[in-house]
Amino acid sequence: MIQILIEKISSTDLKEIFTKYSCNKIFLVTGKNSYQHSGARDFIESALEGIEYVRFSEFEQNPKYDDAIRGVEIYKQSNCDMIIAIGGGSVMDMAKLINVFSSNSHIDSLEIVQNSKLINKKGNTLVAIPTTAGTGSEATHFAVVYHNKKKYSVAHDFIIPDIAGLNSMFSFSQSKYLTACSGLDALSQAIESYWSVGATEESKQYAKEAIQLLSINLEGCVLSPNTERREAIIHGAYLAGKAINISKTTAAHAISYAFTTYFSIPHGHAVFLTLPQFFIVNSRITNSNVNDPRGEEYVRNTINDICKLLNVETPEDACSLLYSLTTKIGVETSFVKLGITKESDIKLIVDSVNLERMKNNPVNLDREDLITILN
Repeated sequence: MIQILIEKISSTDLKEIFTKYSCNKIFLVTGKNSYQHSGARDFIESALEGIEYVRFSEFEQNPKYDDAIRGVEIYKQSNCDMIIAIGGGSVMDMAKLINVFSSNSHIDSLEIVQNSKLINKKGNTLVAIPTTAGTGSEATHFAVVYHNKKKYSVAHDFIIPDIAGLNSMFSFSQSKYLTACSGLDALSQAIESYWSVGATEESKQYAKEAIQLLSINLEGCVLSPNTERREAIIHGAYLAGKAINISKTTAAHAISYAFTTYFSIPHGHAVFLTLPQFFIVNSRITNSNVNDPRGEEYVRNTINDICKLLNVETPEDACSLLYSLTTKIGVETSFVKLGITKESDIKLIVDSVNLERMKNNPVNLDREDLITILN
């Protein structure tokens, strides 16, 4: 599916979308407090003047299956013919889940969570407007959902939003920490996409542009934000989303979900607890541990390419640079300071790793490798 991108989306753009798609009633998926604080409410309500809408915001971050099912019931009763998601990654994932579960209501939704291939119907028009620059969810064909503390990724071409609208004005109300976490999430997506087993020339081009935009602008966007830097970050995040939409992510993302589920560490922060270390881990590529069918030399060259994009010489330099970046922008990477201090904590994290994402890492890693990395 070809997605429409609207940069610097305005209320006028939204009104034109409503006319083009003959929209009569909107199902609006938003955050709770962020909807007002980000300026999203004023923006949306000026566009919705004269159009009936139903707002759904009663769900947690990191979308839960039960919340999605509750949203489906409200959506079905509302008879809306378009969905607008305006918020962070959880908001967009929730909107995607509601849309695809509703359109495939002839299939048990839990079965869809466990097997996305069962999806056979596209939902209504979905417009995704991110208010945080980092998740890339506005550009991807998958949605994260948690069920019984286990993370699933529902993936299908019918899930990708029909329209993505970008506007940096929504990010000005974000705290420094949220700006940092969102930006680190996007940067990790771009880096992982570039070295992913699933990378293509197209995805690597998106990732390359994203790495350059994000690595140059993130520190300044957190510490001395201005419109130019915020626009660079939000565009870089979109490109990172476009990249992982093709390649998917790798080991650092696979490990990150347990940090979030069991230790309440926000996703972008959680990914960067291990991402810098993977420069060193993945550079230790051999013929016996390579996952990528393009071979050892290809992987080595790919990691060297990323080092050049970061303006460093070696994988060790890249690791140091990224850990230094987290310190400068106020993101803690010490496990001890984050309360991860026991052997049982490490075991819990390792036992929760998404093995599917591990297969996408350029270097094959087993359970003992993960314990060594985390220690």
